[in-house]
Amino acid sequence: MSRYEQPDYSVVATGSIFEVRRYETYLAAETTVQGDFDSVGNNAFRRLAGFIFGRNSEGQKMNMTVPVTREETAPDTYRYRFVMEKAYSEENLPRPVDPSIGLVRIPAGYYAASRYRGRSNESQYRRVETALLQALRRDGIEKIGTAVNAVYDGPMTPPMLRRNEVLVPVAWSEGNSA
Repeated sequence: MSRYEQPDYSVVATGSIFEVRRYETYLAAETTVQGDFDSVGNNAFRRLAGFIFGRNSEGQKMNMTVPVTREETAPDTYRYRFVMEKAYSEENLPRPVDPSIGLVRIPAGYYAASRYRGRSNESQYRRVETALLQALRRDGIEKIGTAVNAVYDGPMTPPMLRRNEVLVPVAWSEGNSA
């Protein structure tokens, strides 16, 4: 279990290489960057880290949370998100000073999650994404959005101990089974 706060979820089913989770709604700060998968992360991370470490309307420092997510929104364009602490609401969350950062409410929903260890580079991510999408098709589970790369550990964590995931939004009802 992570020492950092993360969104609340419950596991509703387990498949061959994935689990289906129901996430509760949460707030996130997001920014969009352009470039290739393996090179844009530092720029996005610096922007978002600046926001939570005091570059906001209140000059307030907030705690780091996990996961940091990356979603491809167009070719060579990625949206990065930091989860906001549960103590914040739309009313009391400081506003970003940087106009390239937005605040969004992520609605509750179901996601298929497949974990992997090591560095979260594009080849690793694509390998797990492909396997997860194949498993979902095989099991008759409909994806309803774009896959997201979720990173839980920083670069100082030894690669073999890093937790990464591919999260895919899925159509799910309580009568489904994986």
